[in-house]
Amino acid sequence: MTSVEINIPPPPVLDTARPQTAKPPALELPEIIAQSGLSPVAVAMRFAKLSLGPGKVSFADFVRLRLFDDKFLEGPAEAFIGQRKNLEICHQINYRHDWFGLLENKITSRSYLDAYGLPTLPVAALFAPGMRTAAPHVLGDVEALEQFLLCAKSYPLFGKPVEGFQSLGSIGLSGVSADGRELERVDGTRVALRDFVEEVASTYGAGYVFQPLMRAHPEIEALCGARLATVRMLTLLGDDGPRLLGAAWKIPGGDNVADNYWRAGNLLAQLDHKTGEVLRVVTGAGFALTQPTQHPDTGMAFAGFRHPQWEAMSALALDGARLMRHVPLIGWDVACTADGPMIVEMNETPDFSLIQLAERKGMLTVEFAAVIERHKLEAAKRATAGKAVVSKL
Repeated sequence: MTSVEINIPPPPVLDTARPQTAKPPALELPEIIAQSGLSPVAVAMRFAKLSLGPGKVSFADFVRLRLFDDKFLEGPAEAFIGQRKNLEICHQINYRHDWFGLLENKITSRSYLDAYGLPTLPVAALFAPGMRTAAPHVLGDVEALEQFLLCAKSYPLFGKPVEGFQSLGSIGLSGVSADGRELERVDGTRVALRDFVEEVASTYGAGYVFQPLMRAHPEIEALCGARLATVRMLTLLGDDGPRLLGAAWKIPGGDNVADNYWRAGNLLAQLDHKTGEVLRVVTGAGFALTQPTQHPDTGMAFAGFRHPQWEAMSALALDGARLMRHVPLIGWDVACTADGPMIVEMNETPDFSLIQLAERKGMLTVEFAAVIERHKLEAAKRATAGKAVVSKL
């Protein structure tokens, strides 16, 4: 018998897509009934009401946000906003879509904030394939990228796509092996340097940015280890200035170097908007959601912990909101580093689920609904004015 050689490709170095965990409703219904005590008819009626309501909740939203569980909720379920409606609202309030390109590119957004003196994470190097420039931090080809990674002085590093989101494609690197063949991740695992270089070059033609792996504020480092834990600060700019609409602290746990909540093991804290005190912490979502009282890695208790430099953190987000006046609703990821608060990213379509899970309340209040309607009218007026200008040309 002739043997056949099967070449199995190595696993990808970077996680470029989130794992799919949703199950068909028929498989999740028994668990909903078991955890809520509701009858099948009651579950169906509740979901139907929410799916047809103003928040347009999908079944995945219904499960993930535990909208079947009255003991979890601290407000009416009808106020929760589903992901589809979430995106629609962001586009209605942020109707100046011509500004989206600036926010979606990490280099342009950072440069804009820097120009106005708002502190952001520094850039160590930028992989920009095809660029021919004398700037030493711009890596125009794979050879330059490889040489940068071979330099021991480059580390520690955090790498991410220039146009990525939700920390997909990111990596934390602590160093390179003596023979130059492997890169060491911050969790101690290793990856072949050549595999990493080839994957970045083939997947991220728009660019890949490397930043120094910043140290967190000592109090935060004591709580969750040597990694940044950003606060998602949702700001809304109105006629009377910007205000903080919601805040949730994304706390990394386990082997995660990125704090995005979708990564298993990460945690989410509700914060007092005035003091920065941790009010409650959750981890997981849906059926797996729990409320830990201490960090799983350090054992440090959450009760009574106050986020350091909270006033400066809040002021930074509000200053950013004033600057970005053409995008009234922004989700800021702000890190409290050893060098003070810094903006990591700003998002023009922020995920409301983070705030809703942390606070166990829906965001679609009467006040917020009025804001949405006002911006819809402003968008319509702008569109009408634009058509009038075009008609005169």
